[in-house]
Amino acid sequence: MNSSPDDLPSVAAATGFPVLALAPPLLLPESISGASYRLRALSTLSGSLTDALDPEEAAQLVELQALSALGATSAVVVTLGPFPEPLTTLPSERAPPVLQVIHAIGLATELRALIDQLPLEAPVPLAEVAREGIPLFLADETALRRYPAWGAAMISAGAAGAAIVPVWANGELRGVLGLAWPETRVFDEDERAFVLTLGVMCAQAIMRAHLRAAEKAANQASRLAQRVAELANKSKADFVATISHDLRTPMNAVIGYTQLIADELYGPVTPLQREHLERISASGKHLLGLVEQLLSHARIESREETVALSDVELTVVLEQSLMLVRPLAERKGRRVRTEGAAPPLQLHTDPGKVRQILVNLLGNALKFSDGGDVVLATRTEGVGASLRVSFAVSDTGMGLASEHIDRIFEPFWRVDSALVREREGTGLGLSVARQLARLLGGDIVVAATELGRGSTFILSLPVRSRSPRSSVETG
Repeated sequence: MNSSPDDLPSVAAATGFPVLALAPPLLLPESISGASYRLRALSTLSGSLTDALDPEEAAQLVELQALSALGATSAVVVTLGPFPEPLTTLPSERAPPVLQVIHAIGLATELRALIDQLPLEAPVPLAEVAREGIPLFLADETALRRYPAWGAAMISAGAAGAAIVPVWANGELRGVLGLAWPETRVFDEDERAFVLTLGVMCAQAIMRAHLRAAEKAANQASRLAQRVAELANKSKADFVATISHDLRTPMNAVIGYTQLIADELYGPVTPLQREHLERISASGKHLLGLVEQLLSHARIESREETVALSDVELTVVLEQSLMLVRPLAERKGRRVRTEGAAPPLQLHTDPGKVRQILVNLLGNALKFSDGGDVVLATRTEGVGASLRVSFAVSDTGMGLASEHIDRIFEPFWRVDSALVREREGTGLGLSVARQLARLLGGDIVVAATELGRGSTFILSLPVRSRSPRSSVETG
């Protein structure tokens, strides 16, 4: 016999399945036709399926509405394996699909066991619909017995009629919706259309549920990966800082004792010994500079770099920076010259970090060029609170290929060429310099470059730096 919407809680209770929150049951006055009632039922179901449901809940809602609108006593939603298919294997590597019960209401245990995990070749109507995509409407026991084992089990469970329709998703057949009645049933055109529509709505709801679940899992995985990356990055930074500190301490001792010997504190030295001592001292200072770069990088990566703002004359910062690079220029028989007079300007910034940035840019210009002058030009731009000072460092060296410009500031990255491999360095200088510049509210850009013709890097800083941001952006 047919059941009304008011019978739905008792049907669910008798089958042992919980009833999800549906819209209030539709009353069926004598004046409302079955077709009108089913249309309202579809509208009610459509609104309910917009909620955040998991696949089982979505299938249950469709089943309950089918039981309510059509008077069916059992319903089952079956998919062809996982829905949607996992992306971890290639299509050729996936196992043949099998029928997988997503949810069922009022289905006898032996019937559920009969159809779950069946191959598509199985002689049951659900598998036939899954293979061919054509709905089946079995009106009586004679039609049910066309499928001997399944039909006998259905009749034994009290069924006399059934409808099995395909569940389509994105134009692909992905499952089956099955309904059963305790009496023979003539399926008119409206009922057939109603059941087919339920199948479409079921597929869409389950797909949305899987997409939401996949999105949630992806977000959780992303947060976990970010946390793991942060911990790994901190561990790396801590390791680099520890090793760099352990290297710096003995290196300072080597440089110190070398200087004491060169000063003849322990007795006279020969010209040849003095030459060797100068080489030891130069190599030690070079190594110490590399260690300092590693330490700066580690502090920046762990967000422990501090800024000490103070007032300093622009000309003082420039002269101190030039004084530090002139010995390197002299050893290479080169010249670092300034272009134009530096404007009389007082900076409110971290002088030590500005010197570190300028020495890095000037040192790189000397390192990666073998002839010509390195030019440092200084100018100001803007007015008032937006006043900035820019330092342009130009050389006539090897230049950069266009595809390397975006990577030149990446930590540890170096151009893969024999010419560059001959130049000593960690690949950290420009990365650290840019990050320090950004910490001071400025930036470093490649203003111009051409292979074999040289490059121009520009450091831009605010005349009055503010308290540094909580983190240093890279890129």
